[in-house]
Amino acid sequence: MAEQDQKREVILEAALRRFKRFGLAKTTMEEIARDLEISKGSLYYYFPDKDRIYVAVIERIVSQCFTDVSATLESAASVKEVMEKYLSVKERILLDYHFLFGIHEWVSDKPSSLMRQVGDLVHQSEISFLSAWIRKGKALGEIAVQHDPEKTADLLVHVLFGLWVIWCKWQAAGFELQNSDNIKEFMSRERAVLTIFFQGLK
Repeated sequence: MAEQDQKREVILEAALRRFKRFGLAKTTMEEIARDLEISKGSLYYYFPDKDRIYVAVIERIVSQCFTDVSATLESAASVKEVMEKYLSVKERILLDYHFLFGIHEWVSDKPSSLMRQVGDLVHQSEISFLSAWIRKGKALGEIAVQHDPEKTADLLVHVLFGLWVIWCKWQAAGFELQNSDNIKEFMSRERAVLTIFFQGLK
């Protein structure tokens, strides 16, 4: 890894620690620079503002998530096997990084442009993975050949995102996403939706 890339990774790790402890809103560029014992000017060389750091942190986590789960596609013997891996990785991400995904903005009427950018980033990554998953299912003979992988994946991502937002809206009063029981309850609902969806693709 080039020196510049290494420094960028160190910055993202420091920012992630700050976000985890204090949240996005209460973290400043000055604090991140101080944690790293570098000047703000050096930090701005790599990232022009805190929002860019935040998006880069999300990109890094999402990339790691889908790298982990995509490895299962090669050797998977069934659609269900991929689903179990996908759900376990997603649950781990939500448990470890729930504070990054702006849940309170998603349960409001108008998420910020930053949250929309993050949402689009996650959506595109999920569509890419799910379309590969659907192609795998077709190759295994578990999904009918007439289903278009990209269009079907796009529909499924919107179904899952709608489930997430509506479930969180209903839970909003006193809702604590960091509670592992809440995450596990949501994941059980997502498992049920995925099971029904893939059964319908046979």
